[in-house]
Order: sequence, then C-alpha cells, then structure tokens
Amino acid sequence: MENCGAVLVRAGEKLFPRRGVIWGVLGLVLFLFAHPQKVHFLYGLFLMGFGEALRIWAVGYIKNYRKAMEEDVEELTTCGPYAYTRNPLYLANGVIGTGIVLLSGLWWVVFLFWMAFVVLYGSIVRAEEAFLEKKFGHIYQSYRNEVPRFLFRLTPYQGKKKPFSWEVVFQKEIITLVTLGVVVLLFYLRGFGFLAFWI
Repeated sequence: MENCGAVLVRAGEKLFPRRGVIWGVLGLVLFLFAHPQKVHFLYGLFLMGFGEALRIWAVGYIKNYRKAMEEDVEELTTCGPYAYTRNPLYLANGVIGTGIVLLSGLWWVVFLFWMAFVVLYGSIVRAEEAFLEKKFGHIYQSYRNEVPRFLFRLTPYQGKKKPFSWEVVFQKEIITLVTLGVVVLLFYLRGFGFLAFWI
C-alpha cells in the first residue's frame, strides 16, 4: 500500500498540467457570484501587482518554469528569489489569487481559496521535489535542506549565480500579464460597468 507521500507525488503529477484549467473554472465561479466593492478592489489590485512583481523576478531566472517536471530541465535554479525560497512562483500565484478574490468583493472566500491552494500546490510541490531530487541528487538535497519551501530565509543561498533575463520574461510571462489584465477588466465591468446589472 502506498504511503501518503507517494500518493501526493502521483496526484501532483496529474494535477500539474491541469492547474490552469482548475483555476480557470474556480475563477469563473467566483466571477459569477462576484460583488466588487471599491476598497476591496483596490486592495486586490495591490496584491496582484505585488504577486506579479514576484513572478517576474522569478521568471527572469528560470527558463523552463512551465515544464518543471520535464526531462529537458538542464540545471537547478538557486539564484534570484530561489536563493530565499524554493517556490517563489507558486507563492506569487497565491498572492495573485488572493488579490483576485478581493477583486470579487467576496473577501471571506480568501479562506476557501487558500484551502484549495494548499491542496493543489501541496501535491504539485511534492511531485516536483521528487523529480528534482531524482534529477539533481545531492545538489538538490543540499538546496532543499537550506532553503524553505515557501517561507523566506533572511540570507541568500550560496548557489550558482546567473544573470536575470528580461528576454525570458518577455517570452514566457506575456501570457500571464495579458490574462491578469483581462481578469481585472472583467471584474471591473462586473462591479462598476455594464456587467454589474445582475449583481
């Protein structure tokens, strides 16, 4: 019988390629029941901006982040935000997701969002960790032992350095930026524009 860790790894492998669809469906449900309010909307914009800034910082140091469990991953990224936390992209997604919930005006849904976030990314992170340990062995084990999974350490991990790449950001993050722009526009129209008629 499989232990809990193995079950989480298998679940994470299944969920990883479907994470966008899962969040899209949950976002649609949130949008349908949204009741945007100005104060919450502004807080939501702030959190989304902060989360996206963290994403950009992370994306600039990693080339294959959309295919994290593929065999063509060439090296372990341990610089930039990865020198402080092992999962800055997922942490950024959590901050952005919280901001989107606040856009909806349904602030109490933040608790439900974080429950879903922990379930989804908890298993995905376990699967990625198993893959990285198999791929990089003791190099990853050393990194994992010194850098927290989601919390930030105070001093940077002394790993291999490489420069930040705006080229990678422009190539890889444009999808996220456009998506977030559309999300903000739709929630704005839902609360303060012509889509507010069924609130």
